[in-house]
This record gives sequence, C-alpha cells and structure tokens, in this order.
Amino acid sequence: MFQVLNRSLVVLLVMVAASSLPVSAQQRMRRTPLRRVNRTTIAQSTNAPPVALVQQTQPDYLSGEANVAVRGNMNPIIKLGLSQNGVTMIEFPVSDRFFAIHPGNSELVTIDESPTKATDHFLVLRAGSGFSSPTVTASVGRGPVTSIIVQMQSGMVITFLMYPVQQLSQQAHRCVVSYDRNEVIAARRAAGLAVNLDGTEPPTQTTTASLRVAPASPSTSPTPAASPSLRGTEPAVADIDTKQSPSKRQKRDGGDPVRAAINALSEATKSTKNFKKWTDPVHGLAVSISQARDVDARSRVVVIAVRNTEASAIRIVPNQPDIYVETVDEKGKPLQVEQLKKLGVQTTTVSDQIPAGAVCYYALVYETPTLGARQRLRVSVAQMDAADEPSRAELTSSTR
Repeated sequence: MFQVLNRSLVVLLVMVAASSLPVSAQQRMRRTPLRRVNRTTIAQSTNAPPVALVQQTQPDYLSGEANVAVRGNMNPIIKLGLSQNGVTMIEFPVSDRFFAIHPGNSELVTIDESPTKATDHFLVLRAGSGFSSPTVTASVGRGPVTSIIVQMQSGMVITFLMYPVQQLSQQAHRCVVSYDRNEVIAARRAAGLAVNLDGTEPPTQTTTASLRVAPASPSTSPTPAASPSLRGTEPAVADIDTKQSPSKRQKRDGGDPVRAAINALSEATKSTKNFKKWTDPVHGLAVSISQARDVDARSRVVVIAVRNTEASAIRIVPNQPDIYVETVDEKGKPLQVEQLKKLGVQTTTVSDQIPAGAVCYYALVYETPTLGARQRLRVSVAQMDAADEPSRAELTSSTR
C-alpha cells in the first residue's frame, strides 16, 4: 500500500513539472516581441518632427527695389509686379538710349509721356483704365496680363512682363537695368544682328575714326589749342581759309560729312572769340553755338562749344551733344521731342572729358530737318553725374 502511494506521488510531480515547462517558454516568447515593438515605436516617435513644415514658394515677379544685371548676349525677360494704385520706374544705362518702345496693351499698363523722351534714361509705368477689370482681377497671382518691349539704340531688346498684384508692398517700385553697351554691340555683331540703330558709332569708335580720317597733307599743321589745359588733346584737322565764301566752303567739303566736320572744327578753334553768347551753366556746363551752314542740300554742320565752369574735370555723357527737334504748343510748352541723326562728329576732347575751366568743341553734321511754325532746333549736352538735366541751347536762333 505504501509503495502504491509513492508511485502515485512521483507520477503527479512529473506531470506538474511537464505542464509548467511550456507555460514558462510561452511567457518568454510573448515578452520578446513586446520588447522589440516597444523599441521600434520609441525610435519612430523620437525621429518624427512634432509639426510638418510647409515652405511657401517665392513669387515669379520682382517687387520692391530690383536690380537686374544683363550680359551682352542676353535679351532678358523681366517680370514686375504692378498694383492698381502704384507707379513703377525703370532706369536704363546712361550710355544707351531708347530706339523703340512697344506697349502690349495701353489700357492695362500706360507709359508716361515725356517731352524729353529722346534723351531720357527711364520709363514710368502706371496701371491703366482696364487694370481693375474682372479678367485682370481673376489673374492676380497667376500670370502676367501684358508685356512691354523696349529696344535700345545699341540693339539690346528687353521684355517686361507685368503681373497684377493686390498690395502696394508686392509691387516693383523701382527697377534698375544695367549692362555694358560695348559688350552688347560686340555680342550682337558676333551673332550677325544690327547694332547702333541710330546710325552712329559708339564713342570709342567715333574718336578713333576722327583721328584716322584726317588727311595727311604737307600744307596742313596741327591746330593750336583753344586753352592751355587742352594743349595736345585736339585731333589732327585740316587747315582751311576762314575767309572763304559759303560756296567755296561747300566745294572744299565736297559733300563729305566727315570732311565738313573736320573743316568746321578747324575754323572754330581758330576763331574762338566768335563764341560770345553762352547759356547759363547747368551742372557746370555752359553752351555756345556757331551759325550752322550747309554741307549739301540734305545736311548741315554746326560747331558746339562746351565750357566747364567747375573747378574739377567733367566727363560728358557718351555720344553727346545731341541735336533734336522740339515741338511746342501755343504757350511754348514742349509737346514732342525727336532726335536728329548725326552724319559726322569731330571733337577736341579726349575720352569725353573736359578739364576744369576749359572749353571743348564739337563739330556735328546732321540731316537738315523741315521745321514747322511751332518747332525749334535745340542742342543738349549733359555730364555723367547729371545725365537727366542737360544744358540746352536753341540752334535756330544762334549767331556767331
């Protein structure tokens, strides 16, 4: 009996041990994946940012004050924001001028009319009468509504795309376009495109041509300087008889614009006392004009004396002085300005610089215009530091 109880007890212990083993293993298996899941969850929660950042895209158009630098081989497209109650000024290099301005839609964007547009170096743009139309309003923030193409005398073509904006803070108030005129001309020539659309050469080429076309004759001699500060700066010019009649002068010129300019300049530098009537100085420049004379049936030549009244040297704007026709109203207010084409230029300056207190002379051959009753011929010349305010003189009433 005792033996039977011992066997039963042993069997019971074995069964209990066997049943406890899978339970322990099962608990271990459950704990292992729990630990792995917890580690992964903690790692993910640590690396993930608490807030998703959204980057706002910048608008395509320019706003505020913008500066655009253009290379010589580029024809840029400049995008500007314009609001209903704003105004935008665009400035261009002083060495270049407007040849043509092509507005896309004047009812959407208008260009201020300027009586001196031929010599200006800026444009002023405003919103037109149709700028607040439902179509334009629906395009706010999407794309441009019109374009303006400006072609400069160097040949540079610049396209402006105007984007409607709601706030003045989004508008381009001032845009400065800068480039090298000589670089533009070189790039366009390399591409076989037209340059110097006004028919004149850049200042450096004009000066070089003035030195090369002077005839080398044994009877000619260098012209004496008009002022001690100008000694040695004049190009070689032909010597002529200042007492010749107009018919003999025309015969001597032979209808050649360059020859006519050389002769006129030589005569002027020998008769500097004949320049008696001077304009009031404007930014250090005073102007006196000779009596214009005919070169042939289609052209005339005039000599312009420019005096530097300042105590330091002044550099003239390249390719100046200019001759233009000014149309006025009944009260004498300018209505329109049209620049005349220069056929030949000779000067006593070097690098367009006038020394302090000195006088330099410019002989200009220009196409003879047909003037109306309310039109007058004027001359303008400006310095580099005040290009927008030139010194002006009337040519039609000038006397020697």
